[in-house]
Amino acid sequence: EFDPGKSFSLLNSNELGGEIRGDSICSKMALLTMHFPKLRLLWSRGPHETLKIFKALKQNHDEVDVDKAIEIGSNESLDALLGSNEEIDGEENEINEAARDMLLRLPGININNARKIMNVCDSIAELADMPRDQLRALLGPATGQKIFTFFRQKFAAS
Repeated sequence: EFDPGKSFSLLNSNELGGEIRGDSICSKMALLTMHFPKLRLLWSRGPHETLKIFKALKQNHDEVDVDKAIEIGSNESLDALLGSNEEIDGEENEINEAARDMLLRLPGININNARKIMNVCDSIAELADMPRDQLRALLGPATGQKIFTFFRQKFAAS
């Protein structure tokens, strides 16, 4: 934990650099908060202070429902988020589930982007064949470019 006699900070202000470095904890924290704007960091002097912070945060909130938390991670919850409530026979459902999982693993794709893609494209192949301008219009300039590049990158022969 922290020495009560020292200042409560991660680094001294003269140790902070003006550039982002891979070996700097401050750089990593800055990148995290930039990429995940809703992320909140808790910082405390020790475990007792941390406990006080968590107790204060939990006031006026119900206890966590473990079953509900587990359900959120299930495929049925993901189906609800993506709006795929159609009843499909078993084999076709497995194919659609695999395609959906593949879609969500593409660079820059999240639930919101996946919904947009699923409203426009009937297959991953159709997404892969889309021109750059259409991808950028659908997903935004950065994500559209990522997807365009991903589907057109060359593989090195081994």
